[in-house]
Amino acid sequence: MKKIVLSIAWIMLILGGIISIYFVFSSYFNGLRIWGYDIDYEITGQFGDFIGGVVGTFFALSGTLLIYLTFKEQQNENRRISFESSFFEMIKLYRENVSELKYRKYKNSDYVIYENREVLREIFDEFIECYREVRKFSNSKKVEDYLSAKYAKRLETITRKVNPNIDIIELARIDIAYSIIFFGLNVEGESIIRKNFQKKYNTDYYCKLLFYIKLKPHKRESERYVKWEEIRNLKLKDLRIFIDELYKNRNHIENADKTILPVTIEFPLDYEKYYDGHQFRLGHYFRHLYQSYKFLNMSNHLKDKEKYSYGKMLRAQLSTYEQALVMINSVSSLGMKWEYLPEKYENPKIKTNIITTYQLIKNLPGVQIYGLKYKVFYPLIKYEFEEQIGIENIKNN
Repeated sequence: MKKIVLSIAWIMLILGGIISIYFVFSSYFNGLRIWGYDIDYEITGQFGDFIGGVVGTFFALSGTLLIYLTFKEQQNENRRISFESSFFEMIKLYRENVSELKYRKYKNSDYVIYENREVLREIFDEFIECYREVRKFSNSKKVEDYLSAKYAKRLETITRKVNPNIDIIELARIDIAYSIIFFGLNVEGESIIRKNFQKKYNTDYYCKLLFYIKLKPHKRESERYVKWEEIRNLKLKDLRIFIDELYKNRNHIENADKTILPVTIEFPLDYEKYYDGHQFRLGHYFRHLYQSYKFLNMSNHLKDKEKYSYGKMLRAQLSTYEQALVMINSVSSLGMKWEYLPEKYENPKIKTNIITTYQLIKNLPGVQIYGLKYKVFYPLIKYEFEEQIGIENIKNN
């Protein structure tokens, strides 16, 4: 639009100039005197009226268009200043949110206090720990052993748009592990998890899985934790027997058939679960981060390149482990609005795939992290390691 208006303004100026030059030279060759000592003022007056009426109109129109452009530029600049003021304030608040994070955890025979980004790294490590436990328990390759038919069909529809090669069983494992980390396995957290899983997963599967994960105690209870490690390290066949027998007698564990259990262990009812949950940390963290990108995404006065540039500034604040958490959150049922199930906007020009649009996990190293192949979940990201490999290939050639 700006180029069109500017072009019209220049055309008006050029036309006015051409007309003026034409009539000046035309008057000279026709013998009319509009300059010099013997000026005919009657003719020059008529000539001036013509120039003012015709040429002046072109100049006036050109000036009006230029004033309009100046006004629009000023308006856009005011919008930019307003946007930057809000956006940089969001970045500031993000930094403050991260700086206020604290997590007290029992580790290596003593309590350790994690602060700032260390908290998010520790949460990610807990997710990987839980994910591996879920994965060991979930070794079947049959979708129906995990997901309800309706939810499996829905996931297939969702993933088909992103990458048909995504394994929906793997999505289910990630969702279950992340939900446990997010809500925890205390009474309230487990209640929320069960409600969320009720229509998505096979009841027998997720109930036994949660029962198995709940057996894991806080590391402070050292004797019980050692027993848990024995359970975790069982062969899968023995682990299944163990969990099935305990689950069958879950309300009266003392009645379980101890002769078939490969591990001797006591199960007092009163013990602290290992996974306490991080809803109050991660919930606030991801809400603010999502709203920041949504605010940027809906700023229609910015061009796509400008949006990406601002998005890059915010992405630069994220550590590698934060980007990994963003990826995990976004493929779980709790965070699919980032990309897999985006919000709908009235303006069709607004891009809804936030993570891909702003290359939010671009800086993740290698092709996977702890066995999670993020390239499968986000194939359109131009990962930094791929760019480095490309540069090295160019140098070698």
